[in-house]
Amino acid sequence: MNIFFVKTNNIYLCFGVLLLVLGSLSLSCTKVPPNIGRSRDIVIISSIIDTSLIMNNLQIYSYLPQKEELFSFLFVPDISIKKFNKFHTILLYGSLEDEFIRILLNPEAEEATKSDTFSLFKLNNLWSKGQLAIILAVSNPDYIQSGLIKYKNMITEILEDNYYLRVKENYYSNGFDKKLKKVLRRFGITFDVKKRWLIDSTYKDENFIFVHAHFPDRSVFFYKEKIKEELTTSFVMNKRDSLTNKYYNGDYILKDLTYTEKIEFKNMKGIKLNGVWQNDSLVAGGPFVSYFLVAKDTIYIIDGMLFNPGERKSDYFTALKVMINSFKLINNTES
Repeated sequence: MNIFFVKTNNIYLCFGVLLLVLGSLSLSCTKVPPNIGRSRDIVIISSIIDTSLIMNNLQIYSYLPQKEELFSFLFVPDISIKKFNKFHTILLYGSLEDEFIRILLNPEAEEATKSDTFSLFKLNNLWSKGQLAIILAVSNPDYIQSGLIKYKNMITEILEDNYYLRVKENYYSNGFDKKLKKVLRRFGITFDVKKRWLIDSTYKDENFIFVHAHFPDRSVFFYKEKIKEELTTSFVMNKRDSLTNKYYNGDYILKDLTYTEKIEFKNMKGIKLNGVWQNDSLVAGGPFVSYFLVAKDTIYIIDGMLFNPGERKSDYFTALKVMINSFKLINNTES
């Protein structure tokens, strides 16, 4: 079996199955098994594992606000591929002197690696359904470090996008609360809200509603008003502080840990806030993300926040972003 690939921006996008895979890498014509592993798990396979090289170049850190590693790397020698080849995300790296690399590449891919010195291959469903496999091949072992550094930005971007997709897949693996979604439509919005979330519409007459869940504590609020001034960094920070001070019992932004960017979201332009909130009276705080969006003469604010002290936050916070990305404005006249 051969592979077919095209080269785009120095990365080979492969379609089909790699060359005949022998021994511990054997594939059959049976149904491709499902993948395994947590969203953040990434299996790293090589004949000689350099953990520092991988950690220093491919690890992404989130500040929520404590420093947190986004990925959990599982370092595996190439002789143990069979035990780990069902994981959903695998990075294999090595040179043409490595037998497992030569087995994976067909003659065309091998020649491309010899010619270019470095080659990066991205494949889907190699050993399991829904799997992402990245193969970094170099012509000589001496080029492994320089090859990984050359492609590190591309690899981390692929891995980060893939992590988001894994969290999204998990988020959508269970059903949603159709009744709650129907209630939200009365306010001119919809979200894909999971079951066991609650809605608080106490301040609906003030155009403020929020949904929330516990274990850990998460919430997403929606607010709208007629815009009366230009959308600026100071405006959006002050507006969020005024809303959360009133409706969230005194929450406020830690401005030194909050960053803004101009965005276009759901065909609306606006400003996105990523940062940290705090509440002195409750002795609480955590990460938040806010979207300030303008359509005609109205500003729409959608905001997600998390409180999970002393525990990992990345997966829950990313799931909040998945939820917010499902946001849609609708007409109340829609059925």
